Amino acid sequence: MIDISVSNLVKEFEVGNKILNGLTFQVDTGERVGLLGPNGCGKTTLLRILTGVMDYDEGDVVLAPGKRLGLISQIPVYPAGYTVEDVLATAFEPLHRMEGEMTQLAIEMAQGNTDPAVMSRYDKLTAAFEAAGGYDTQTKTNKVCNGLSIPQAMQEQLFDKLSGGEKTRVNLARLILEDTDILLLDEPTNHL
Repeated sequence: MIDISVSNLVKEFEVGNKILNGLTFQVDTGERVGLLGPNGCGKTTLLRILTGVMDYDEGDVVLAPGKRLGLISQIPVYPAGYTVEDVLATAFEPLHRMEGEMTQLAIEMAQGNTDPAVMSRYDKLTAAFEAAGGYDTQTKTNKVCNGLSIPQAMQEQLFDKLSGGEKTRVNLARLILEDTDILLLDEPTNHL
């Protein structure tokens, strides 16, 4: 089965200077692919295009239906003041949004709102939240952190203060927690 299919991909940042020009390839399920090339040849650009962070000018990029792609960037950027715990928590943003809506609906129902649509929405959200492991996020985080040697003391540190290798490890943990199907590593460190 094909996980990623790219055909005739073109990307240029300056008119007449195509960083990617007619790139065509496919990655099948289970394959591990390394992308080598000199600085500035478009490796990071390609990864950003695959994840949808960057647009391209021509060609086709197709991901297998239902496959989730995750990228560990060379230079990860998070808001100032984010701790490692905050970075890991970003893996559960959809669940946090669901939980926020459930809380709001619970408040409305506690205040006497008996609208069947509100109760039905709350029931659907609760079922989806449970099915997605919403009540198990801390257990999942602990298991992944233990497996990747991210101790509690490190989890409390500011992400910006970590070494490059530590940042990469934390980002790998985040992608594992997101349950990513396809993992893209942009210049991973040798110990990863």
